[in-house]
Amino acid sequence: MAQTTEAEVLGRRLQELEARMVEQAKIMSDRELEISRLNETIAAAHKTEIDLRSELASAANRGRSASEGLAKEKALIEDQLAQSKAERTKLQAEIAAMKRDAEQTWAAERVENALLRERINDIAAEIARLTAALEGVDSPIEAMLTSEPASTIGPRPANGERNPAGTSGEGKGNLADRIRALQLKASRLPATS
Repeated sequence: MAQTTEAEVLGRRLQELEARMVEQAKIMSDRELEISRLNETIAAAHKTEIDLRSELASAANRGRSASEGLAKEKALIEDQLAQSKAERTKLQAEIAAMKRDAEQTWAAERVENALLRERINDIAAEIARLTAALEGVDSPIEAMLTSEPASTIGPRPANGERNPAGTSGEGKGNLADRIRALQLKASRLPATS
């Protein structure tokens, strides 16, 4: 009886151990499935990490290439800017020289024009004096000279002269005054035969 009781106790214990073993096998199977799923997740994460590292390296290379390209382009643009500045400075100097030359030329032309006007006025006065001398006392030029008093106001512009008092013909006066001056000069000269 004792053995039967012990056998029954051992049988129940065996059933308990078998139930526990089945339960442990089921838990182990679930854990193995979980481990397998986690390994797949880790593998996928590892693959994603490798892909991301590759993309990051590629992006870094592209960034480095772009940065180097921009640096080269910047250096080229700075060189062009320096050349443009040097050219601008040179052109400004040329323009300033051209302006000085033009002003000097204009000043010289104004002086030459004033001298030419003065010479033309002198020739016109001489021709008028000679014409008056040839025509004699009845000359219309002589009548004009006697009817118009000598200029007391000052010189007037003659033959397109703009500022007669400010040029080399200062104090010469109008045509009538010049003719009178020439007549006075001619009367002082000794007569030639």
